[in-house]
Amino acid sequence: MFKHASSKFTQKFIQLVEEANSIVITAHTSPDDDSVASVLGVYAYMKRIFPSKKTRIIYSGDKVRRYSVFKNYDLIEFVPDMTDHLGNADLLIMLDGSQYSRFTQKPEVLREFKGKTVCIDHHSSPIDKFTLTLVDPTSPSNAEIIYRCFFRDSIEQKEIEIILLGILGDTGVFGYLKPNQLGTFDTAKRLLKQGGIEIQEFLSRYSTIQEKAFEIVRELIKNTKNTKVDGWPPHTFTFITREWFETGKYTDAETSEATHLYMTTFLRTLEGHGWGFVVSPETDGTCGISLRSLPGSVNVRDMMEKMQLGGGHDRAAGGTFKPSNPGERVKVEDCIAKVVKWMEKNQAILS
Repeated sequence: MFKHASSKFTQKFIQLVEEANSIVITAHTSPDDDSVASVLGVYAYMKRIFPSKKTRIIYSGDKVRRYSVFKNYDLIEFVPDMTDHLGNADLLIMLDGSQYSRFTQKPEVLREFKGKTVCIDHHSSPIDKFTLTLVDPTSPSNAEIIYRCFFRDSIEQKEIEIILLGILGDTGVFGYLKPNQLGTFDTAKRLLKQGGIEIQEFLSRYSTIQEKAFEIVRELIKNTKNTKVDGWPPHTFTFITREWFETGKYTDAETSEATHLYMTTFLRTLEGHGWGFVVSPETDGTCGISLRSLPGSVNVRDMMEKMQLGGGHDRAAGGTFKPSNPGERVKVEDCIAKVVKWMEKNQAILS
């Protein structure tokens, strides 16, 4: 397993690609800036070195229109579950996640995959089994790892934009950087200068908000609660009910966009409430939970892993509540109750 980008990793990656006949690139469910940048970046690199190699990008999730400005985004196949569309692939490249459950509702299919697998990730979560693994939790974005692996020596304008999408997205336009991640400023400086890019103009190309997503934001604000569980720092949480979600015929992509906007704007910003979460229903019957925290507050990655719901970063994590029986639809209120009950029985880990 590799812990940092290196020429040795890149050589091994190229060897696996060269040996493969059919390749699938994927990233975690619910596309975000960094995962989209990761799949598009790797795809661009592979097409540069092996232009005729059969390569597909497949996502479990819904298409998000705002990313359409980026090169090759129109080639991504959005499907209910990527494991149903692997076909005869003999190489699977999994990005921005190192646990099978982050890519599919059927992780057992990936455990039984007969081909070779590559993982490139920057989360601190436990790592599943892959043929070739690069996980660097010190990197603030997965896109920067992709850049260091494949584009340091040569990068084109459209590729610069793809890498910047991921870096700006996962660093909150540099607002989340830690003292040991200052090298990202050097990377961004190099890319911005080479691409002649003005950050505000660049963000304006894809940072628009869909009208239906904004409706969800309003509902999240309306349902916001500030509360405290004994032994835990005060927190903020909000939700949208399944009935409201289904009556309005909202999509998972719209919910994801609204949740991200709400968390960026409100979660962690209310005085005295340094962490919190959002629970929302999804069209497949599950419910998603997204969490954020400030330094010195709850380690939300640790919380998600101990609850066996998901993982992520210490300050930003997420998970999925799955139904107990096939065909059931998880209730949002039950998910919130489970979180509170778990908190009452467990101690908060602060970091």
